[in-house]
Amino acid sequence: MSFSINGIRISLSLITFSCVLFFFNQKSKFIVPVRHLKQNYWFMYNILLWLLLFCVILLPLRISFVSDKQVVVEKNIPIQIVLDVSLSMAANDLSPSRFVAAKTSLISLIQQLDGYSISLITFSWKPFVYIPFSSSSSAIINKLQTMNLGDFPPVPDFLWTAIGDALLLGTKNLQQFVHQETYTPWIVILITDGDSNIGFDPMQVVTYYKKTQVPLFVLGVGQEDYLIGRDIWDSDVTTNINLPLLQQLADTTWGEFYRILGEKSFDEFFAKISQNILSRQHQKIQNIFWELNDYLMYFIFFFLLLLFSFKLFLHLTKRP
Repeated sequence: MSFSINGIRISLSLITFSCVLFFFNQKSKFIVPVRHLKQNYWFMYNILLWLLLFCVILLPLRISFVSDKQVVVEKNIPIQIVLDVSLSMAANDLSPSRFVAAKTSLISLIQQLDGYSISLITFSWKPFVYIPFSSSSSAIINKLQTMNLGDFPPVPDFLWTAIGDALLLGTKNLQQFVHQETYTPWIVILITDGDSNIGFDPMQVVTYYKKTQVPLFVLGVGQEDYLIGRDIWDSDVTTNINLPLLQQLADTTWGEFYRILGEKSFDEFFAKISQNILSRQHQKIQNIFWELNDYLMYFIFFFLLLLFSFKLFLHLTKRP
């Protein structure tokens, strides 16, 4: 039970109005001569007036009654996805490209985890929060569907791979959940096809993950030394993935490392991670409350209408 300021103000005004009605009822000659008041109407009129006063007194008290119970699934595991969008993700050893294959599988994963808080950080050199935490799966999917590598042009900011910086931003983005009552250790999914060649050392960053017992699932995407084109000097440009580093990142945080060499590998991993998350769901019994205040105002206006109707009836039926 709690008090409502607006309810108190409404109650005060209605109590004042009810007192006026009560005064007119006791001194009925102000409206209707006493001799024209019938005994049955008199009794009913007083009953309505007291019912009105009773409703007005209850109005500022937010009284609730348990009407039913329901089973609620707690989806309180924040999921941070960290996606590499460097130029090498355009390689087509995964059809139609590494980036598109990763995006398609992510959409499928988010559909399975409907209602969970999910965020997406994109990175090459400069990481940033591409999709803030949201539990609206449809909004996240719509954003992903319109996302393409053209959003990240081949300028210096997108030519390097700063895995450490991206993981560091991920920890900062997850801090918003630390003080929540339903706080549960997060899950972080890193998807990359490169080597950490700029910024913070990722092995230093994951010490925080280890300390807070946050598992880091790492996906190493694509073939090693895969030819993706030629530079301005007509030299081969190949991908360079640091598999030992990615394996170590996962092992340090008690997560898992997955080698992604095809679309089926993506689907197998995301099916496994989805089952892992869904298996950690908790259920609780939640009360469904019936709010008395939702009906009090209807009763008050109904009683007021009846009171005015009685007054009008008595006034119209009075003798000359």
